[in-house]
Amino acid sequence: MIDLHTHTTFSDGELIPSELVRRAEIKGYTAIGITDHADYTNIEHIISCVSKVKYLEGILDIRILPGVELTHVPPKRIAPLADLARKLGAEIVVVHGESPVEPVRPGTNRAALEAGVDILAHPG
Repeated sequence: MIDLHTHTTFSDGELIPSELVRRAEIKGYTAIGITDHADYTNIEHIISCVSKVKYLEGILDIRILPGVELTHVPPKRIAPLADLARKLGAEIVVVHGESPVEPVRPGTNRAALEAGVDILAHPG
């Protein structure tokens, strides 16, 4: 089992990265993506912090993919921000899509697909 869309205390999750990874391992996961909410204001901080949990690979029996979920980013800024995320070390890039319960800008889904991100979450 894998989960490529999780959050820690660095956004709206409840666990620090190492605890989230350990709990996933206990439940039998073979891989986990840690993809906290990010935009231009916090992307460096998120990737720097969640990447440090890679120290658990080789100790725990789970693959760890640090990344981000680009959230409420204007569609024209998604591709450049996804590129920046990868340059900063993100192994997985998710975009928060046009959910009917949140005011995500129209065009976000298409921009995410055109940017070649890994996952379009909450596409509506």
